[in-house]
Amino acid sequence: MKTTQLLIALLIFQFTFSQENVNSKYEISTTYEQIRARKGQFFASWGWNRGSYTPSNISFKGDDFDFTLYNVKADDKPKPFGIDFLDPGGLTLPQTNLELGYFFNDNYNIVLGYDHMKYVLRNGQNVKIKGEIARGNYLFDNEIYNFDGVSNYNLINLSRPFILFEHTDGLNYVFVGVNRFDSLNKLFHINTENFEINIEEGFDFGFVMPKTNTTILGNKRYDEFHVAGFGLSASAGINFTFFKHFFLKTDFKYGYISMGDIRITNNSSEKAEQHFDFAETSYTFGYRFNPFSTKTKSTTLEVSDFEKDTKALNTTKPLVSNSKSINKIDSKPIEKTDSKPVEIAKSKTDSDTTTCPDKKALEYKEKSTAATSKPDQKAYGWLALYYKYKCKCENGSKYPDSLVALINNVVDNYNENTNGSYEKISKVSTCTGL
Repeated sequence: MKTTQLLIALLIFQFTFSQENVNSKYEISTTYEQIRARKGQFFASWGWNRGSYTPSNISFKGDDFDFTLYNVKADDKPKPFGIDFLDPGGLTLPQTNLELGYFFNDNYNIVLGYDHMKYVLRNGQNVKIKGEIARGNYLFDNEIYNFDGVSNYNLINLSRPFILFEHTDGLNYVFVGVNRFDSLNKLFHINTENFEINIEEGFDFGFVMPKTNTTILGNKRYDEFHVAGFGLSASAGINFTFFKHFFLKTDFKYGYISMGDIRITNNSSEKAEQHFDFAETSYTFGYRFNPFSTKTKSTTLEVSDFEKDTKALNTTKPLVSNSKSINKIDSKPIEKTDSKPVEIAKSKTDSDTTTCPDKKALEYKEKSTAATSKPDQKAYGWLALYYKYKCKCENGSKYPDSLVALINNVVDNYNENTNGSYEKISKVSTCTGL
């Protein structure tokens, strides 16, 4: 139940803080548009974690024992001599995280991860036990012990002679996840491409392969890797990216682990079973890159065309592109029908074989020319621009990413000037390249 509630809370958190809000009144800047273009990038990261676990019931079943321990408490590996694992002395405590990922969208990535956590049963605690033990006498540290008998929720002290149970060589969670990735630069008015603050939220699912160090009732120590069950979790964190490629991330993860097949002795039929929630904080650093990227050609011609088109419409929103930032346009407002019609210039960046502007764009251009009121002129002018650039988007452009920015900028200006009352138009996420 706790896990489900947290997953729902994080899902709400994800959509609440998404910066993709079409009603945002922040001015979009060139650098913001540049840093959010993450599609096609790969990344790798490595770092440290600390974990905590809810108490759990652990069942043990073997040839001469069958019992369950209730409400057992456990920790991650204790700090050596009180030194935190992030201090230099704590590097001897490798609770590590490793992730490899790919951005299939500017705001979403898929990740393959490995969380190397530690789980140590607290020896010395008193817990309830139910079941039967028929092990007989056995020798431990030169002393003879015997825990035989039938228990019905009796208290027992989890001493080392009775049991040692710890996933100290790895409560290894291997997972695949999907993350939402949003820049907060616009929110904090950070207008540089060399530093970026991002919020990241995600869900993951995978298998758990512990290397369990255990001795139970005097049996020989067992310590081997074994796929014991599965896990799932939700996470949220802050990512700081420097110079477009290097990043530091702090992350909080809450999840559930179910292990129904934990090996505890050399006898493969003797098993343990447990289920618990876990909370994990991690601190990682990494590198983001696109191995297939090529240097982008200048988009000056497209910028020039957009300036010509929008200048006549007296827009107040600057162009979003990969070129230098363009200041707000403060040209004179359009005159009545006697004035020069809105110019829909043919793009010089696209192939001459395209048929753009298409019929719908030309129809709106004519409506804009024939309109007798400034609101109608502007509205039809924006619609003419929208269908002009959308035609180029569908037929192919040398600069598809820049064209996506142009179209979405037109949609923003149209909605801002008309509230979308003439016709509903929507933004695009990709354009066809030549």
